[in-house]
Amino acid sequence: MHIFESRYSKDELIKCWDEFTSPARFAGTDDVMDLIFVSKRKGNKVRLVKRARSKRDPFACVFYGKIESAEKGSVIRGFFAKSLIDYFIVAVIILLFAYMSYYISARGDSTATVDALLGASVVFGALLLYNTRSTKRKYAEFISRVTDIENDKFLSKKELRDRDN
Repeated sequence: MHIFESRYSKDELIKCWDEFTSPARFAGTDDVMDLIFVSKRKGNKVRLVKRARSKRDPFACVFYGKIESAEKGSVIRGFFAKSLIDYFIVAVIILLFAYMSYYISARGDSTATVDALLGASVVFGALLLYNTRSTKRKYAEFISRVTDIENDKFLSKKELRDRDN
């Protein structure tokens, strides 16, 4: 669970969230508009994806969060994941190879090739579902602009040392 603090009240932070993630904010303000943040908000629940406006990016990192009131302002609590369809696709591929392995072994044949494919699909699926530190850092930087409080989440040790010097 990641927490992003803000001095704004809950309602003000929701308004800032809507302003920062509005498509109008990106229209004509940048020379390169290939990657922007696309957001959905329902009440105080938020969902943030960084992708091109014109396409659906499979296996893109998604931030799922909730805007809540706090003692001094408000906070955005959330986590990084993939979309449900991405988990479903990986599960179907792994289950397909597992079923093939079971069926071939039930016939009494060698399952070495299918077992290797099953292992490779598990490793490849884990890599597809992994969110890198640099990706999370880009999201954290954007959320920090919304909350108006800078944070050092997901910075490497070297970057922390350089910033402190």
